Amino acid sequence: RLAAVIARVPAVIHQPHGHIFYGYYSPRRTAVFTALERQAARWTDRIITLTDRGSAEHLEHGIGRAAQYVAVPSGVPTAELRAAAPPRAEARARLGLDPGELVVLGLGRLVPIKGFDLLVRALPSVIAQIPSARVLLVGDGAERARLDAIARSLGVIERLRMTGATADVTTYLAAADVVAVPSRNEGMGRVIVEAMALGLPVVATAVGGIPAVVTDGECGRLVGPEDVDALAEALIELGRDPGLRRKLGEAAEQRAEAFSTAVASEKLLAVYAALVRDKGLG
Repeated sequence: RLAAVIARVPAVIHQPHGHIFYGYYSPRRTAVFTALERQAARWTDRIITLTDRGSAEHLEHGIGRAAQYVAVPSGVPTAELRAAAPPRAEARARLGLDPGELVVLGLGRLVPIKGFDLLVRALPSVIAQIPSARVLLVGDGAERARLDAIARSLGVIERLRMTGATADVTTYLAAADVVAVPSRNEGMGRVIVEAMALGLPVVATAVGGIPAVVTDGECGRLVGPEDVDALAEALIELGRDPGLRRKLGEAAEQRAEAFSTAVASEKLLAVYAALVRDKGLG
C-alpha cells in the first residue's frame, strides 16, 4: 500500500486473510504488525474482510474507519464441489473405511491455531459412547507428531488416521458423517462452507468469523473454544442421531450458497464499481 501511495494509484483495496490477531505471531510481533496496519489503513480506500466479525476485530484494534470496511466471503465453488463428489459408499470404499463407521473429519493444516489437539482429546469420550467412531485428520504440519503422541497416550491411536496433505479433499468430505472445526480462531473457515455445500453438519468453535457461517442448531453446532467436553458432547449427539445429521446437513447445504463463488464475485464487483463511482474514475 505504501508503494501504491508513492505511485499515486487512485484507488487502493486491501484484503487481509489469516490475520495478525489470530495467534500466529508473538505478542510483540503482533503489536508491531497492528501498528503498521493502523498506518496502512490511512492509505486504503476499502478494506475487505471475510465476515462482519472480521471488520469488527480490525476496528477494535483501531485499524481504519467503519466506512472503509466491506465483508466479502471467500467464495467456494459449491456447484462444482457437489459435481465432483463421489457417492458416500464409493468414497468410503476408495479410502478403505467401514460403511458402518462414524467418520469425523478434520481438514486443514496441523498447526496449533486449528485446534486439532482438542479433537483428539475429545475422541476417548466419543468412542466410549460410539465405539465405531473414527477421526480422520486430512492435512499436514508441525503438530502431526504431537497429535500422534496425544492419541497414543489416550489409547485411541487405532481410531485416528492422519492422511497427510492431499489434493483430493472432496473424497474425504464425501466419506464423512460430521466435520469438526475446533479452531482457536478463524477468519471464516472455508472448509466449513465446503462441508456444508456437500450437506454435512459441522461442529465448530464459536470464534472469529465462524458464527457468521454456522448457525447453532440450524445448520451445525457451535461450542466454546478450548472446551473438549462440549466438543465431545456435540459429536456424540450427532453421532447417535442420523436424523439430526440429515436435518442439519440439508439446512447446511442451503446456507452454503451465501458463501458461494457466485455470491462472492457479485459482492466484490460491487465494491469495485462503487469505488470507481465514488472517486469519479469511470
